[in-house]
Amino acid sequence: MSKTVLFVLLILVSCQQKSEKVLMDPEKMLEKLQVTSDSLDQNPQSDKLVFWSGQLKQKEYSKTGPAIAFIHYNLAKSFAKTNIDSSKSHINIALDVIEKEKEFNALKFTIYNGAGLISEHEGKFYQSIYYFNKSTAIIMSDDSLQCKPLAKVICLLNAAQDNNKISQYPKSIEQNQLALKILNKLTEDNYQYKFRAYSQLLTACETSNTYKLDSLLFYIKKLKHISVKTNDPMLIRFTNEHMAHYYILENKYDTAISYYNLVKEYDYKIVLENPEKPSAIRNLYTTLSNLTDLYVDSKQFAEAENLIKETDKIERQHLPSLSYYEKCLNKQGKMHYYLAKGDNINAQNEANQVLELKDNILRNSGIQATEEMATIYELQAKDKSIYGLNKTIDHTTNRLERNKLLLFIVGLLALLAVSWIFLLYFFQRQKRQKQEKEKILLQQQLLRTQMEPHFIFNTLSALQSFIRFDEKEKSIKYLSQFSRLLRSSLELSRQNYVALDQELEAIENYLSLQQMRFQYTFAYKIIMPETDASAILIPPMLIQPFVENAIIHGIAKQSDKGLITLEIVPKENQVLVKITDNGKGYQDKSNIEDNHQSLSGAIARERLEILARENKIKTSIEITFNETGTVVLLVLPIKNSRY
Repeated sequence: MSKTVLFVLLILVSCQQKSEKVLMDPEKMLEKLQVTSDSLDQNPQSDKLVFWSGQLKQKEYSKTGPAIAFIHYNLAKSFAKTNIDSSKSHINIALDVIEKEKEFNALKFTIYNGAGLISEHEGKFYQSIYYFNKSTAIIMSDDSLQCKPLAKVICLLNAAQDNNKISQYPKSIEQNQLALKILNKLTEDNYQYKFRAYSQLLTACETSNTYKLDSLLFYIKKLKHISVKTNDPMLIRFTNEHMAHYYILENKYDTAISYYNLVKEYDYKIVLENPEKPSAIRNLYTTLSNLTDLYVDSKQFAEAENLIKETDKIERQHLPSLSYYEKCLNKQGKMHYYLAKGDNINAQNEANQVLELKDNILRNSGIQATEEMATIYELQAKDKSIYGLNKTIDHTTNRLERNKLLLFIVGLLALLAVSWIFLLYFFQRQKRQKQEKEKILLQQQLLRTQMEPHFIFNTLSALQSFIRFDEKEKSIKYLSQFSRLLRSSLELSRQNYVALDQELEAIENYLSLQQMRFQYTFAYKIIMPETDASAILIPPMLIQPFVENAIIHGIAKQSDKGLITLEIVPKENQVLVKITDNGKGYQDKSNIEDNHQSLSGAIARERLEILARENKIKTSIEITFNETGTVVLLVLPIKNSRY
């Protein structure tokens, strides 16, 4: 037997080890999840949020960090357009999980890029740069990175664009050039991404003041080729804008103005099509401001004045949608115009506004940088501690493995302690319930001992009246019948429940005695149930007091022939006892309670209350008075002798 048990245990352990090996194969997990993700992307009708939420609950992924990170990344992507807070929460979980892994660069690249896009959507500029640069660092350091080429290109272009904004021109140039290198290896043209890369290279070289006109012209030719090839109006617009900047650098203002007018025509067209679109309004406003400066430089003051009026009109209508930078650009053009016209007062006024706007730009960017830099510092500190955390986790895991048996024993002892406490509580509760039941039984016995003397007292009073009037035969008969009743009463009083037929027999003896006492002035009728009365057990000495009340307070007060009816109706766990007499009843209803509340009746009520608590069922006494007599309804608990 012991060998069989050992064999079964070995099989279970081997199965568990195989299961753990399957669970701990993250490469296959990721391949499976990636295939699923690609199929979902091809099916626009699929509910990705529901699907990935369900995958998160799958046990096969619960112990594999990369799989969990991949699922949270897809949940973040699903929430990105509807709930940015949920999207951010899931991407942060993915980051925490994947940063603990030593490999999986492709997944790290994807999650960093997603974190950058979410930060960009939140307006956290410096955080987005941080994550985009982490993504591009993986691309640049791992030539064998297994990712979609276009995903790499988009990440590189996003990082390059942001690095341009913070004057990191060498890094931006390197990222744009790598994006073009990847694009040139692809079979598809991907003109849109190539155009963006050349445009950002042109901006980086031009803004960094480290350019040569020949290199700028090379990029411009590339842009012009793509815009002509695609015939895309927006690409043509940006090509014309770059051409204008190029000719400004060559001090050919008239040629630059001609290209800027082409840009202006496109921007006007877009505003007419979308008059409330903020980006279209800002583009037109910026174009008019740059063109104003060009007209001033070329001494065309009338045209510059017309453009100033147009920008002022845009400011009045759309001031909230304009940024400090765009307003500052316009104020500079107006300042140059007033200086060229010799209007020093207005020029000074515009210069003051330019300074104020630049202060606002510096202050806002400084505040944003300060707020985000604190977060970035924390992220960098977390990056530095990842290796240490991994070592700590490995060490902790080893310690847990070594102490596995000890932890099991401690858990078992804790379980035994809890079980012992529970059993102790259970036994104490059972003991209290038993004590409460015994207390109720003692109360019942006490109440019965109070009723028995009361019954005996009434019976002896009747016997005393026979003896007083020297009715010897009646006395002997009465005493003989009373002895039988007393014997049965004593036998019944020792039990908590008695058979219904025995109780009814004692009540019939009692009614017979009372007939003798009252000179047969009343008759009685007992209606028995059709069921076996010996199988029904009821509490003893509860019906008799109300039969006694029917005789003494009902029948005894009338001169006509009286009738007492006792009807028994058994129910599921109760018995209904109906006691009816044809007494005259009571006209004064206020005295009903006083007249009928005998000592035995009060004791019976107390006993019924205790029985109700003991059996947890409803018991009751209802007394109805009318001109034809009195009806007493008793609801008593019963037990079945067969159980």
